[in-house]
Amino acid sequence: MSVYNRFPMYADIIVQIDAPGLPQPLTYSVPPALALAVGSAVVVPFGSQSAVGYVVALKDGCPPEMMGKIKAVAAKIENAPSFDQPLCDLAYWVAAQTLCDLRDAIHLIVPEVMSSQIKTTLTLAADWEAQLAGSRAASQKDMAAALAALGGVAEPGKLAKALGLAKPGPALLELKKKGIIAEERAVKLPPARRKMVRLLRLAVDADVAAEEAARLERSGAARQARLLRALLEAEAEGKAAKRPASGLAVGASAGAAAKALAEKGLAQYAEVPLRRDPFQFFGFVAGDAPPLTHDQARATAEIGQHLTACDGRTLLLHGVTGSGKTEVYLDAVCRVLAQNRHALILLPEIGLTAQVLDLFKARFGADEVAVLHSALSLGERHDEWRRIQSGEARVVVGARSAVFAPVPHLGLIILDEEHDGSYKQDSSPRYHARDAAQFRAAQTGATVILGSATPSLESYYKASTGEYDLIELPERISSRPLPPVRVVDLRDEMKTPKVPKEEWVEGVKPEPPPRSVFGTDLSAALTACLDRREQAILFLNRRGFASFLLCRDCGFTFHCPNCDVSLTYHHGGRYLQCHHCDYRQRVPDVCPKCQGLRLRPFGLGTEKVEDAVRQQFPSARTLRMDRDTMSRKGAHAETLRAFRRGEADILIGTQMVTKGLDFPNVTLVGVVSADTALNIPDFRAPERAFQLLTQVSGRAGRGVVPGSVIVQTFTPEHDSIIFASTHDYHSFYEHAIGQRAELSYPPFSSMANLVFTDENEEEAQKRSRHFATVLRAVMGPEEVTILGPVACPLSRLRGRYRWHLALRAPQKETLLTLLRAALGELSTGERSGLTIDMDPLTML
Repeated sequence: MSVYNRFPMYADIIVQIDAPGLPQPLTYSVPPALALAVGSAVVVPFGSQSAVGYVVALKDGCPPEMMGKIKAVAAKIENAPSFDQPLCDLAYWVAAQTLCDLRDAIHLIVPEVMSSQIKTTLTLAADWEAQLAGSRAASQKDMAAALAALGGVAEPGKLAKALGLAKPGPALLELKKKGIIAEERAVKLPPARRKMVRLLRLAVDADVAAEEAARLERSGAARQARLLRALLEAEAEGKAAKRPASGLAVGASAGAAAKALAEKGLAQYAEVPLRRDPFQFFGFVAGDAPPLTHDQARATAEIGQHLTACDGRTLLLHGVTGSGKTEVYLDAVCRVLAQNRHALILLPEIGLTAQVLDLFKARFGADEVAVLHSALSLGERHDEWRRIQSGEARVVVGARSAVFAPVPHLGLIILDEEHDGSYKQDSSPRYHARDAAQFRAAQTGATVILGSATPSLESYYKASTGEYDLIELPERISSRPLPPVRVVDLRDEMKTPKVPKEEWVEGVKPEPPPRSVFGTDLSAALTACLDRREQAILFLNRRGFASFLLCRDCGFTFHCPNCDVSLTYHHGGRYLQCHHCDYRQRVPDVCPKCQGLRLRPFGLGTEKVEDAVRQQFPSARTLRMDRDTMSRKGAHAETLRAFRRGEADILIGTQMVTKGLDFPNVTLVGVVSADTALNIPDFRAPERAFQLLTQVSGRAGRGVVPGSVIVQTFTPEHDSIIFASTHDYHSFYEHAIGQRAELSYPPFSSMANLVFTDENEEEAQKRSRHFATVLRAVMGPEEVTILGPVACPLSRLRGRYRWHLALRAPQKETLLTLLRAALGELSTGERSGLTIDMDPLTML
């Protein structure tokens, strides 16, 4: 890392302060006493306050007109996290490709858990009442009284909240001028730091300690002898495990013995760092590598050639479900570690992390593997980040954001289930982990492996045109067959059987029996599966008990007051919830419109499926995996491990049970309703439906016993269902890519989705139309199609109305150039409420 301390020297700095429209980075002069580098954390003056910033460039000069006007960096924050030039370049690339602020992109490479901030503290003068005694400024008196109620010391945000304000406002400025409130700013350390523990350690050689232990025992100091021998054992275990520090945390009961050993110079106390273990919810599996199949060996050999060449190529590993892609990943990691380079493995689901981590820890050892995902505590994330940055952990497993981890000597990046939509961030910066991985590979020469049984159409198209290298695994391990899929037409199941008149009771036609969520075929298959003591997975991509609650008397349904959607009914807690903004309300006893008593749930959810299993199969043991049941830390790992141990017969879940899970005893997969993924107003809906159905079907028959799949649907003629029922990815690809080409949708074009939101619908509509006008005014001869503006399919979310424009062009750079020019014509206020999603995965 280049370090500069010559003068005059200037630094471009991204200031971590919320100031919309502020052009960043800002230039500051560097005092000669400061040795700064790209990535250094610093304190800089910003207006009348101080702020934390990060150096993104160093230079020898500045424009002549700026000489004498540039402020100096106030201080360097020592021991703060920093980033290197390649990660800085990655942040610039993200900002350029997503049109986000560079400040937001910097947050990706220095996450909040690692970043320092400026803490502002307000202190009230002791004589504030006397100073304000004759004042008529009620707002100042209220603010001073509120600060007094908070103990006389508080942060501005807390004071504003106590007053019911968004910000303290001008009253605070006046009180500061009068000296009634003093303001102090100081660097606030990151929310998580290294954890230290006080250990008792040997102060002499092991041989001396052993002799002294024997002597102490002979002299009657048995407790001291036992403690000294325990310290000997701890040191031996530490050396065997190659731990940098070893010792014992001594409790009160051994305090006297510890003190005596310390006074004799045999032991000493030391403060040593303690790593917070993120693997406490994970277990181990067999670590021996199984023999590779012919297809696996061919795949690993080809991957090895690219790893040796360090050519930065992207490889698409297309293998059917159960073909052993994970073993190919493990072999590739072995190869890259042998080259003294490091590996990064990205996964789409935290639930998938548990199973993969077990495999990687068993193969490479827990000390070699680090994990990064949102379910870790702040302390665990801090420790793992430091282990990665120092190079202590050479294998990193994580979710989407781990692509920005400071992995040194990066030689391999793997995206498992590369088709999964969770690799695209749905808030600013709206990056795709696949694109970020490929940028890092171009920097380092690392090989990128995209693995999937159902690759995205864009990835397979690039493989077919030679931009990616294609590696196929066409068969399952041990040539096990893919499970047959039976498609059940629910229209036939829903028909009420005719009852002959002679069977009517006293001339009255009998009521039909209540319908189950399981059709005849699925019910029979579940019964047979349970009788054989095998396991089943039931999939429904909708949580809750019912889609909505309906009054059978007047037709009233409960809608979210903030979003244009109905509220989902949750039977367990008897509440209604919006799955977009999380609004909740209790289920009333009567209809709020007509006071009727016939409030009935309609539709399906995983909670209702679980209830149906318990009613129809009361002896079956069930587990449920959805966002409602997996919120507790470690719940994913515990649930999957319990199912693997055979502690449940049926696993019920949403899409988190569809991919990557390998349970040899699962012989039946039931798709309760395939229609939840169909008929969505989005051009990617058929692809997502095919992927979901194919992936969940692949969970069956992965062991010795063959499996089967039953798909229930009201639209058995849908193309996605037809192709998924035969596991035929190639035919689906040819069909879908032809439709995309005909309509000029990706990969035959690049798209952008521009969403305008406002609490007032007319204002959202007005701003979307204005921007469409600006786009057409600045547009050159480039071939750009502007669609809209129109109301979004989800027209209101979280209290804001939504209108959008869709742009389409042959090249992404054409759209970026056009959008940069159009944004330059807008004021800061006109940009308010605008979000830009390049290469969107959904148009909703």
